[in-house]
Amino acid sequence: MRPADLARLVALAAMWGGSYLFMRFAVPYFGAVPLIALRVLIAGMALLAFLLAAGGSVNWRRHWRAYLFVGTVGLALPFVLIAEALATIDASTAAILNALSPLFATIVAAIWIRDPVTPAKIMGIALCLAGTVVLVGWTPVPMSARELVAASLAVAATALYGYTIVFTKVYLKEASPLGTSAGTLLMAALALVPIALFVPTPHAVGTIPAIAWIAMLGLALVSTTIAFIFYYRLIADVGPVKAITVTLLVPIFGMVWGVVFLGEPLTPGRLAGCAIILAGCSLILGLARFPVRRPASQVECIRR
Repeated sequence: MRPADLARLVALAAMWGGSYLFMRFAVPYFGAVPLIALRVLIAGMALLAFLLAAGGSVNWRRHWRAYLFVGTVGLALPFVLIAEALATIDASTAAILNALSPLFATIVAAIWIRDPVTPAKIMGIALCLAGTVVLVGWTPVPMSARELVAASLAVAATALYGYTIVFTKVYLKEASPLGTSAGTLLMAALALVPIALFVPTPHAVGTIPAIAWIAMLGLALVSTTIAFIFYYRLIADVGPVKAITVTLLVPIFGMVWGVVFLGEPLTPGRLAGCAIILAGCSLILGLARFPVRRPASQVECIRR
């Protein structure tokens, strides 16, 4: 990559990793549903404005049904699950668990669109599962039942991400990437805002501190709007395979921000679990090579 592309990749990982920090600050004051409703509404409107200013189109008439499904099942629901999880578990753990998305995408793709499950992907799936066990089980103090439930919510969110990644590939392959982002975020807002109006916030709006409002805006504008713009610019400049390497950097930044700004401990179990999960993701995504023993004339590296 050119230095500018590498800088953009690192900045994107920092923004997406920062979403866990922002949610950790804001969830106790806004609650999961109101916070995510604000996130998708603000980000969706901002991305729509950017798209229209650039001369693009969402193409509502053709894709609105798929946008509604992805917005509801692939954005609104997993965002709320992660926000709810962050009311209990720390940002570092949630960020690492979120790296499991490629695992579920691989399983769904194999079942739905018959995407081949190569030896590399099998090894990657095994490593992701082992890393999750290490992350959850190797802690200074055993996780409470409430923390285990919260961790399960975060994992469920990644399963929804994995499913909707394949759904998007099948049903939105002709939609523009930015149009898909704006359309699905606005549909997520359509699903969540009416519910949020009837969900009371843990604190009265007038008593929510400035830091929580800043975190909410950072989540919507930095970790969603600007991050999506960076991501699709990166895809255009270096291609999707190199751009997806951001998946391996997001948990690292999630841990860094949690340690620096929240004082979260950097435990051996957390480091080991993160390393194992990221190694598994690199195999699943085809970013690492896994040699397979075959006849001498057919030896090759398995790639995604």
